[in-house]
Amino acid sequence: MTLSKRIAVAIIEAERFIDKAVAWKKRLEADESVRFSGSKEGGTCKRSSLDLARALVELRKGNSE
Repeated sequence: MTLSKRIAVAIIEAERFIDKAVAWKKRLEADESVRFSGSKEGGTCKRSSLDLARALVELRKGNSE
């Protein structure tokens, strides 16, 4: 994968993570009980953070363009 493609993937994953984090924050503000019981939004945000981390690892790999 080219460096340009890896950058694009990282940007997409970062934007996706931000969207999920905002949704989770809104859910927490609306329903305090999800802090203890968990929520779908929390799960998807955590998954998105893992995807972002993987994209950033790929970005840090050598510049094989």
